Amino acid sequence: MDARNNTPAAAPGARDAYRDTLTHVDERGDVRMVDVSEKVETKRIAIAEGSILMHPETQAMVLEDRAKKGDVLACARVAGIMASKRTSDLIPMCHPLMITKSKVDILPIAPAGVAREGWAPAREDGRVGFRVRATCGVTGVTGIEMEALTAASVACLTIYDMCKAVDRGMEVVDVRLLRKEGGRSGLWERGGQGALEASESVAAADGPVVQTAGTSTSGVAYADAAGASSSGPLASTHMQDGAASADDVARAVPCAPDVASASVACDIAGRPVAASAAPAAAHAPAIAFVGYQNSGKTTLVEKVINILTARGLRVGSIKHHGHAGFDIDVPGKDSWRHAQAGSRHVGLISADRYAEYADTSEEFPLERMLERYTDVDVVIVEGYKTAGLPNFVVARSGVDRRHRASSVDLVDEHTIALACNDVVARQAADSVRTVDINDARAVADLVREALSGLA
Repeated sequence: MDARNNTPAAAPGARDAYRDTLTHVDERGDVRMVDVSEKVETKRIAIAEGSILMHPETQAMVLEDRAKKGDVLACARVAGIMASKRTSDLIPMCHPLMITKSKVDILPIAPAGVAREGWAPAREDGRVGFRVRATCGVTGVTGIEMEALTAASVACLTIYDMCKAVDRGMEVVDVRLLRKEGGRSGLWERGGQGALEASESVAAADGPVVQTAGTSTSGVAYADAAGASSSGPLASTHMQDGAASADDVARAVPCAPDVASASVACDIAGRPVAASAAPAAAHAPAIAFVGYQNSGKTTLVEKVINILTARGLRVGSIKHHGHAGFDIDVPGKDSWRHAQAGSRHVGLISADRYAEYADTSEEFPLERMLERYTDVDVVIVEGYKTAGLPNFVVARSGVDRRHRASSVDLVDEHTIALACNDVVARQAADSVRTVDINDARAVADLVREALSGLA
C-alpha cells in the first residue's frame, strides 16, 4: 500500500539501470571512490525535486513573508545552491565538481481542485506546501545528479528549519531525480515528466506568484460549553491569511448558537433570524492590540492573555483577518472533510466545546462579534486599527516592510500605550506613554488599569 494516498502500491517495473555492478564497491566488497581519470569530459545536467508538506496556515505565512526568521523561500534557495557546491563534503564517495550551473526554484503547491498560474499542481492527497526543483550543471567526467538531489533536499530542510516553530509536523517527501543529461549513459528522464522538456527550460520563477484571494470574507466562533472563548483544536494557531482563495478552503463566521444563553441566532451572512425573549447582556470591554505586519502583535497578545488568565481574569480574544479566505479546521478531520466536499456551513460540537464556520458575503461586523462575549471579563482584540477601541500600538522595529510606514503613526486618542523597544520609544512624542514590548507583565498591568477606567 502507498501510505500517503492509501492506495495499492504499483508493482515494481524493470530496474532502470545500464549496468549490473556497483562502481563504488571493489571486487573484495570494500567501498572506494571511482577512478574517473580515463573518462571523457561532457556537458552534464541533472534536475531533481523534493516537496515539503505543511499546514495551509504555514504555507500562507511563508507566502506573506510573516515568518519571524525572515524570507523563507529566499533563504531556502540560497541554501540549496550552497549545498550543491558542498555535496562532496556530505556524500562520502562523491567527487568534488567545478559546478557551472546551480539553480533552485520553489513553487507553492496548490490546494486540491485548484489550478493557478505560477503554482505547482495540486497533489492527489490535497496537501499543500512547497515544491523545490534544483537544476545543476557541469562540464566534467562524472555525473551531477547527487548535487541536484542534495540541493533539493537542503532547500526543503531549510524551509523546515525556518518554519518549525509554528509547524513541527511538516514532512519532506518525494525527493527524486527527474532528469539527467550527458555522460556515457546519455539522457535519462523519469516517466511521466513530459513537461520537463529540457534542463534549460524549467519554467519556475525565482519566487512564487501569490494570487489574490477571492472576494468572500470570513470570521470564526469557537467556545467551550460554558460559552467562554477558547483556543481549542480547531483554532490551535492564530487565524492568518490562507494561501487558497475563498472558495478553496473552509470559511468561518462568528454566529454559532450561544449554547449557554440562547442569544441571537444568525443566518449565514450574520443577519439575525430570531430574537431571544431575554434582554441582551452587555459584552465585555474590548482592548485592541494594533500594529503593522511583523510588529510583534501576536507574540505580545499571547503572553498577555496567559498572564491575565493566570491572574484570574476570564479572557476572550478576537483576531482580525485582513484578507479574504483562511483555513481554520484541521486537515484530515471529519469536519474539514465536510468543508472540502463543499459544505458552506460546518458545525462541530463536543461535550465541552463547539465551533462553527461558514462562508459570508461580506465581512462580519466587529460589534456583532463582540455582542457574543458576555461571559468573559475582557476581550483582547488583535488588529482592527480603525475600530476606535482602546488600544496598544505594537511596534517592534518601527517601519513595516510591506507598507513602508511606521506603526508609531497608528497612535491616536484611544491609545493606552505604545509597546516598543528603546529605539522606537525615543521616536515617540513625549505625550505618548511607552512600555517595553518585551515586558508582557507591564503590558498586562496596563490592561488591568485600563479595565478599571472602563468599568
